[in-house]
Amino acid sequence: MQDKIILGLLLDGDKSSYDLKKSMESSTGFFYNSSQGSIQPALKKLIQNGHIQVTEEHRGARIKKVYSVTEEGEKAFLQWAGEPIALDKPRDPALVKMFFFNYVEDHQKLVLVEAYLREIETVETTLKMIQQMNREQIGNNRELLKNPKVKSRLDTLEFGSEYYAFLKEWYGKYLKKIKEEMEH
Repeated sequence: MQDKIILGLLLDGDKSSYDLKKSMESSTGFFYNSSQGSIQPALKKLIQNGHIQVTEEHRGARIKKVYSVTEEGEKAFLQWAGEPIALDKPRDPALVKMFFFNYVEDHQKLVLVEAYLREIETVETTLKMIQQMNREQIGNNRELLKNPKVKSRLDTLEFGSEYYAFLKEWYGKYLKKIKEEMEH
């Protein structure tokens, strides 16, 4: 999946690996983990497959590698993007921990769930700020609202915002349930 994300981001314009990482952090990073350690192997694979090319820009004493999509890479990305969406199992470490909560003391369950809720609220707040910034930047610009790239990214942002709102609500109920069970 990392290679597909990279191709999609490079379709927006050429980027260095640092630029790719930053782009991922502020977009796909909210729903798909990426690290510099996983970006580099994906870039090498994409170069080997002929899907991207790299050029070097000299900036003083530094050399900056800049990646761009090839025609073959664009075709591969567009083919992948047009394929049916496969339902994937959720990969949520919180659910795995919860599965084994019978081995955890009640007080520690509270600590863990409360900490997780704080993390959820932080991400939810960040997404709301991004949505607000987008609303301010777009305003009533109908041309931007009709732009397919803008629409798909706004839809993804809306999904992410609603997803974290759901998690916050669900884990809030779960926390309440743990507290009630402790009282009995």
